[in-house]
This record gives sequence, C-alpha cells and structure tokens, in this order.
Amino acid sequence: MAAELILEVRDVMTYPAIMEEGDATVAKISKIMKMSGIGSVVITEEDKPVGIVTDRDIVIKVIMGDRDPSKLKVKEIMTSPLVTIEADASLRHACKLLVEKGIRRLLVIDADELTGVVSLRNILTGEPLHVRKYLF
Repeated sequence: MAAELILEVRDVMTYPAIMEEGDATVAKISKIMKMSGIGSVVITEEDKPVGIVTDRDIVIKVIMGDRDPSKLKVKEIMTSPLVTIEADASLRHACKLLVEKGIRRLLVIDADELTGVVSLRNILTGEPLHVRKYLF
C-alpha cells in the first residue's frame, strides 16, 4: 500500500497575504481585490494584522447597506478578531477550524509572520495562488 500524501496548509495557500491599512477606503480595497483576483484583504494597524475584509463583507455591509464605498473606511466593516493557522498544519485541521468557526478563510502564520491566506477554494482545488499586488 502506498503512503498517503498529507498536504499542509502551505501547499495550497494564497500568498503573499495582501494587506492594507484600516484607514483605506472600501473603494480602494475593492480595486485591489479586482486587480489582484482575490476575495479578501488583511487589514493592518501599525503593520500588525487586526482584521480582514472579504468581497462578501463589501456586498453585505456596504452595497446592501447603501453606504458610499469611496467614503467608508475598511476598518468600519472588517471582521475581527482574526482566526489563524500554522503553515505546517494539515488541511484536515484547516477544514475542521473553518467549520467550527463558520468562516471561509484562515490567515496563515509561519515563524510568527503572516505569510498567506488559505480559503475553502484553495482547499477544494488543492491549488496555491501567488498574488501580485498592483500599486495605484
């Protein structure tokens, strides 16, 4: 019987984690998501991760709330506290954590540094995604 290959979170995560300060507008974050082809941005305060904004947050909290994305700061709609997982954790453990917390993304930590994001899509496809941040 062949040995079973056990994938770790690092094998399928999206990297690097795209980060932006909490004072950025929702319009700016939306543009970053579109240009980078991602569904979330990690929000920082003094270079420390404090929250996450997802495309779903924007739809529910901004669009459905009839709020102006060009004036609204992302820190006002971010989800916090963050749920993290170690890069060497198994995908089975990541799935369990996603279900327990009722979320779709986990921030990936390696050597006490934020290195990426693992989403349900990453786990289902088994494919990592390297993201290029567009500056504008």
